[in-house]
Amino acid sequence: MNTSNPVLDARVRTALRAALFVLTCGAAACACLAPDAARAAGGSSAARAVAQVDRLDIRLRSFSPGATGHLTIEASEGGGSLRLTVLNLPDPQTLASGARTYVVWASGDGRILRLGELRRDERGNGGLAFERPATFERYSVIVTAEMSAGAERPGAPVLSTRANEATTLYPRLSRKGASADAAPPPVVAPPPAAAPSAARGTRRVAGDFYAEVEDALASKGGGRVIEFEGERLAPRAGGAARVTEHTGRAYVRANFRGVPLPVSPGATTYVLWAVVPDGRIIYMGSLPATEDLNRAEVYVRVAGFDADNFSLFVTAERARPVHTPSGSRVLTPKNAKLIVK
Repeated sequence: MNTSNPVLDARVRTALRAALFVLTCGAAACACLAPDAARAAGGSSAARAVAQVDRLDIRLRSFSPGATGHLTIEASEGGGSLRLTVLNLPDPQTLASGARTYVVWASGDGRILRLGELRRDERGNGGLAFERPATFERYSVIVTAEMSAGAERPGAPVLSTRANEATTLYPRLSRKGASADAAPPPVVAPPPAAAPSAARGTRRVAGDFYAEVEDALASKGGGRVIEFEGERLAPRAGGAARVTEHTGRAYVRANFRGVPLPVSPGATTYVLWAVVPDGRIIYMGSLPATEDLNRAEVYVRVAGFDADNFSLFVTAERARPVHTPSGSRVLTPKNAKLIVK
């Protein structure tokens, strides 16, 4: 995309030169440290051999002062479910003349694929959830400022991973008796911008996870409210969640406050659980292990529910994956009737 600001052009060129140096070094490091991984593109069986973790967290490089980005890849049968969360993105037209929106791209093996529009709220925060691009094994994820969501080629990067830093992630073989299909993890992001009205004929972006959660809650009048209070491990912690069930899925939008980092109680992660009236406990996903937990909202979508009569609680866990909750409760609902002690 062409810009008409010569000062900005110079800054972008400088940023791109620095980015290319780091991206090139990153690619060389991958080739030296993991030669087998570089050959993974030759087939899905090789890719499965490379991915021996269940989750990959990547902090994006920023070429816009103050803007930050975080990419999470969760293992899936399709090679990875990705969630991109961004904070403090400026008005796109301040970065590129005529730009009105942000677009996310995948780049690898000389190919570029548009993944979707990155919607942001008035604070510059937003996100996009998507599945691994088909036929991409190792690739980069890039955010650019564009004139429209249908841009055919990317402009200068605003946020970017290193070269080929994103990779395929397949689930590990499940242990005997454990489900092979992991429950979808929560998506962490600040409140998204309001969805365009269908009455105005505006088409919504495909795969908009945030809008799906918001729509499900709106269809039930905003959903049911669950208030949290801290347990012994986090007595000053609290929070609230809006929950509902729609078309066989549970939808949750939660926010927390005063929750210490997992390392404080000697854990590596916090896990959100649901408990239903018949006593079953359902894994809802791992929560952020950073201060984002107290700053951003947590969006959750999990299949296998037939009513919204479930409760929620949070535990501190020492390892992942987690199949059953530990006794280390961090948050429980106020006046809860469905919490297993």
